[in-house]
Amino acid sequence: MAHIKNLSNRAYISGSLKDKLSRFEMYRYSFIYAPTGYGKSKVIRTFFKNYPGYTVLWIDAESSREIFWDNFCNAVKMFDNTLAAAFKKIGFPDSDYAINEVINLLSIMNSEKFSALLVIDNFDDIFDDNMCRIFAASYLSTAVGLRYAFILKKLTNQSIINLITKDDALGITKKDFAFSQEDIEDYFRLNEIILDKETSKDIFNKTLGWPYVVHLYMEAYKNKHTDADKTVLDKAYTFIENNVWLELSDDERQFLATMSVFSSFNLNQCMKQTFLEEKMCLKLLNSIPLINYDEHTRRYSFNPMFDGFILQVLDEMPVDEVTKITLRAADTNLDDGNYFEAMKLYSHSKEYRKIYQHNIDFIDIYPYVIKQNKDVFTDIANHYWDIEKEGHYEFSLIICFSLLMFNEKHMVETLLTDITSDICKDSVLSDNKKNSYMAEIQFIKAFTEYNDFGKMREGFNIILSISKSPVNIIAGGFPFNYECPSIMMLYHRQSGALDKELETLEQCAPDYYRITNGHGKGFEALMRADVLYNRGDLDGAEILCQKAIYMADSRNQYAIYIAAYYILANIALYRGFNDQYKENMHKIEAVARRDTRKSKSLEKLSDICHACMYSDIEQQDKIAAWIKDQKKIEDSVNFFSLSFVNIVFGKYLILNREYHHFLGISGQLLGLNNLFSYILPQIYTYIYLAIANKETGETIKAHKFLKEAIKLAEPDRIYMPFVHNYSSISELMAETVIGHDNQGFIRNVIKISKGYEKGVKSIKKAGHALADYGLTVREADVAKLAAQRFSNKEIAEQLFIAESTVKSNMKVIFNKLQINSRAELKNFFE
Repeated sequence: MAHIKNLSNRAYISGSLKDKLSRFEMYRYSFIYAPTGYGKSKVIRTFFKNYPGYTVLWIDAESSREIFWDNFCNAVKMFDNTLAAAFKKIGFPDSDYAINEVINLLSIMNSEKFSALLVIDNFDDIFDDNMCRIFAASYLSTAVGLRYAFILKKLTNQSIINLITKDDALGITKKDFAFSQEDIEDYFRLNEIILDKETSKDIFNKTLGWPYVVHLYMEAYKNKHTDADKTVLDKAYTFIENNVWLELSDDERQFLATMSVFSSFNLNQCMKQTFLEEKMCLKLLNSIPLINYDEHTRRYSFNPMFDGFILQVLDEMPVDEVTKITLRAADTNLDDGNYFEAMKLYSHSKEYRKIYQHNIDFIDIYPYVIKQNKDVFTDIANHYWDIEKEGHYEFSLIICFSLLMFNEKHMVETLLTDITSDICKDSVLSDNKKNSYMAEIQFIKAFTEYNDFGKMREGFNIILSISKSPVNIIAGGFPFNYECPSIMMLYHRQSGALDKELETLEQCAPDYYRITNGHGKGFEALMRADVLYNRGDLDGAEILCQKAIYMADSRNQYAIYIAAYYILANIALYRGFNDQYKENMHKIEAVARRDTRKSKSLEKLSDICHACMYSDIEQQDKIAAWIKDQKKIEDSVNFFSLSFVNIVFGKYLILNREYHHFLGISGQLLGLNNLFSYILPQIYTYIYLAIANKETGETIKAHKFLKEAIKLAEPDRIYMPFVHNYSSISELMAETVIGHDNQGFIRNVIKISKGYEKGVKSIKKAGHALADYGLTVREADVAKLAAQRFSNKEIAEQLFIAESTVKSNMKVIFNKLQINSRAELKNFFE
């Protein structure tokens, strides 16, 4: 939480910032530093106005050194005339003698009559190396009653930074002042504007909580500007130019322009791009405002508004200079393995040769095949004909498959035709290499029939006659089930044909494994498990899941492995077996953590699985944040997986009673489902439409959509979408006029729902019991294993966590349960 700025002549201060500021009493010195536009001075004035027990003295250092020193001496007079005279006699410290004298005086300066805080605003204007020596030397003074607060735009002196790092001085930074999404909502509400969460997220993403720019958005909304973004950009860019850009040196401006072509960058990339030494890069990165540093990834980035301004400056530079900067950044990204960043920059510069001739693995490109990047892939594909391949066609094929995932089938077919012709004519290639490429082309051609596995199978069979070696450019570069835990969702495309589709999938699997070296191993067993589960055959589904896990494990097909445990978690939920449910969910997490690749596809798949389970037990607050945001969903998963994640998002909206929001996006969801003939997402979408219409008073429409859902599901006996939502549709099902042929279907739904609701209730109860103990789910898992006399090492191995984590959890567990030994822990659980 952050402060909320500019309410009349005061600042609203949130609880967390208030707590941080209140810590000033623990330190002699507090350094408050943030760029222009973060409301530092206003917040400090508001916070310390009438602060109990302290006299606050305020000095503005935005003047000459002599005037500042006179003001400082006058402040000292408030509690010690003798010391004030001594300070005045020394004058502003600009010699070693004067500095040492000031340090000595500060060390003995007390405020015995009253507690005092001396606030020095605009401290940057007089904060030089001499001042650093003074305050770095006197921070441990035992002088009582007097505290100092320094307000600055930036803090670069390492001595002072070290004091803050060691907790010898208080540091309050732009992170503390920045608005969170909740702050934005609060700020708008205090100004009599109600924001929905999507809008507040959008504003946060555009500003990263920069208070001045958030305030501009508030004014634009309050004044009902038709184009709030344009209004804010115009004012923000003017502010940046006058208050940030013009204060920078020419070297700093050139540095920013050179680095602005990176969306984010590390120190090594900065050195390559600027030709500067590490020390100079760090100096610039630490001194220029509005540059953010992520300690976890060790990457730098610009505030989005600041970045937009710099890119505008870049556009005004000579074209040759901009091209030079952009291509150097593209080369740097290419060398560092940031292939998609390189693709974007090469595309922007209209320079395609290097990217087409570079050896790139599809696994490094796959995570970027998402809606917002379609233009980049399309542009690069359109320049295939301008490049001499010189025997290199790997990237050309990667581009083809990427376009296929955008459903650009016509363009893919055109490209494949010309690539085939070029390969045949290429004198650089051997016959074996040509055959290998032709097999890869045929693999892509087979996927042009996605998700009709019958037609896909015909394409796969042709590969066997072309090459004896497995295809490897595309296969293995993406999870067989993408970011979708349901094979059935991906490959069930015709109502009434599920059994035939399953049979075709099973027949194709052996040949597919042969030509791809085991890509997706276990998918046919998983598909059957998925079908059985959706028909309520839990025992059969469980057996098939174990088979799929065994098959997937043999070829490290982790996405299949996760999907199998997802079904097992659903089965455990149905049965109300809490320990099995948690164990399966933990296994999903453990497998996802094995994903060390940049794509993080397994982590996303794990998030989606957990989101599904949390929504089923109505714990939607635990769903990963990106799955609660439609824009982030589109920026995180590809078109093939999007429909399934939309199911989860739809359920999230229904659980939060955001019925109108769901109704507003339902047309888009239905359109995407139809694009790939996805039956299962269509069933869920119709069910959610029935619920949303019922809750908004549109009963006739609700009945209509429920009938549509049943019409799609009944021929294949797909019960589970109705079972998962039975508590919300039971009345509708009883009211809806159903044909005689559907009565058996409805009876089965009701029968299965009784067991399911009992299981969900049991899992919820177990979760509440843990909450009653005060233990988190992780702590409860550790506690139960410890109660069974497992060692810390054994617990760590079972839960896939560090042994040190187990030790720290045990301390928390003993404290919460008020016990002292594992023997007591065993008695507790018994």
